[in-house]
Amino acid sequence: MSNTNFDDLFFYQVVRVKKHFFNTELKLSNFFFEITSIFPGSIIRIKNFVFFFVKPEDYYVAKLGLKKLRYLLKEKKILIIREDTTLIKLVFSFFEDVYIHDVLLIEKTTGVILDVMLLFKKDRAVAVGIEGAYIKTINYIFRNYISFNYPYNKMDGSPVELRCSLTTV
Repeated sequence: MSNTNFDDLFFYQVVRVKKHFFNTELKLSNFFFEITSIFPGSIIRIKNFVFFFVKPEDYYVAKLGLKKLRYLLKEKKILIIREDTTLIKLVFSFFEDVYIHDVLLIEKTTGVILDVMLLFKKDRAVAVGIEGAYIKTINYIFRNYISFNYPYNKMDGSPVELRCSLTTV
């Protein structure tokens, strides 16, 4: 996945998801608990997407209620995400339905790009979403809801952007 010590330090740094619970999120939290018997650690609503973040140990139990959640909230795109503590695990949690071949770290003067490398066009289409809606939403979450503990000062405060690219073996 990575080839330098800086890449390893960057990928395995500790991340936190900001928790904002307003009235709608509290209602969704109660609704989620009624269906899954699990209280989500955080809920993020962006346009049609609703992300329920759960502890990794509760993830598979929560996934059992996903079909019912999607049926009852037909107008929303419901996703259950593991609330992992490292950056690389969080990236993989956002793209659980696709096979990720590699993740590359690209340093730019304007920030950092994490290039999620996929082998198949179908996987890339799922990862990007219709008209890029999913990847734009993920990038919005990374800009506004994810906080990092950077190992080096030169990376402190740099925005992180995710991209999805095709690669070959």
